[in-house]
Amino acid sequence: MPIEVIHPNSIQMQNLVDKPVAYPAQNESIAIAVAPATGTVTVQAAAAVELKAGASALAGRTRLVIKNPSIDTAVRIGGSEITTKRGYLLEPQGTVTIEQNSATAVAVYGRSTGWEVSLEVLEA
Repeated sequence: MPIEVIHPNSIQMQNLVDKPVAYPAQNESIAIAVAPATGTVTVQAAAAVELKAGASALAGRTRLVIKNPSIDTAVRIGGSEITTKRGYLLEPQGTVTIEQNSATAVAVYGRSTGWEVSLEVLEA
C-alpha cells in the first residue's frame, strides 16, 4: 500500500481543504398561526429539559421547530422520561418539526447524549 494512502502528502491535504462542502438546498415553508417565539434551550446529559422559547410554552402553539446546531453531539427529544439512550434521536445539525394541537398543551423535552448543547427553538 502506497504511503500516500496512509499519510497524504501536502498537495493531497491541500486538495482536501480546498474542496467546498456541498450543503443541500433548504426549501421549507412554515405556516404560522400565532406570533412566533424563538429562543435557545441548553440541554445536558444529566437531566431532561423542557423545550420552549421563553419562560413558558407559547399559548396555543401548533408547531415546535427544534434545530441542533452542534457539529458532534446528538440530542434525544421526547417526554420527560427520555434518557441519553431513549427518545427520538436528533442528529447533529438536524432539525425536527413537531406539529401540535393548539387546544392541548404538550410538553416536549430534550436531553443531550454527551456534551452540553444549546438547541434553537421556534414556537408558532
